[in-house]
Amino acid sequence: MQKNLAAYDDFVNSTAELHHLLSVRPTSPLAHRADESIQLENAVHRACLVLLVAHFEGFAKAALSEYVDEVRAVRPPARKVPPEFLELFTRDRIQEIASLPPGTDRVHRTRRLFTAFSDLWDQERSIDPQVISAKTLARQMTSLKPAVLRDSFALIGVEDIIDQATSFLNDAGMSVRVDVKLEEIVNKRNSIAHGDYSVKPTSTDLEEYINFFMAVGDAFSTCVVQAIDSACTLRPIT
Repeated sequence: MQKNLAAYDDFVNSTAELHHLLSVRPTSPLAHRADESIQLENAVHRACLVLLVAHFEGFAKAALSEYVDEVRAVRPPARKVPPEFLELFTRDRIQEIASLPPGTDRVHRTRRLFTAFSDLWDQERSIDPQVISAKTLARQMTSLKPAVLRDSFALIGVEDIIDQATSFLNDAGMSVRVDVKLEEIVNKRNSIAHGDYSVKPTSTDLEEYINFFMAVGDAFSTCVVQAIDSACTLRPIT
């Protein structure tokens, strides 16, 4: 079993950008520049929060994509992946066909649906990598709302990733509910993005948020690695 997703390692590395930004903040401003220094510090902190949330959202989508990439590479039998995962790609193709005007192309695609996608539902047949797409799965994660994260990761067989992450953090000595903290941070990001200048995270806040997302990312990575092993290892996982 691999230890972490490549996506998580990339997310950890991306936090270096935040530390570079934080190093810009003034530490000993001259008296007559105090107001400008405070404004600069607030601007840097607000930018850091927006970047942090964006980096984590990118990580979560990349984690889903990494699952698909592994399934495409290994081509396990269909029985090894959740039926909801198979249904997503079948439904996506049906919707694509339904949106086409009547004609030869729609007929061709409908015929192919019954040849290529019927095999996807044969439990013992290897999954055809041409009929599943990392982009389609990642597109299901439309936001960092806890309910959206739960539904998105459930498609790869992760049961309630938010509750699992909360347990992971609690076991590590962090007494926090992931859904509540996530909503708090994302709501602040959204307020900043919509021009609310009253939201002014402090450096202490940002360090707390970075540590929170690092821990949650580690938990998500562990859950997805387990899902990959379950799907792509033919022997039983012990």
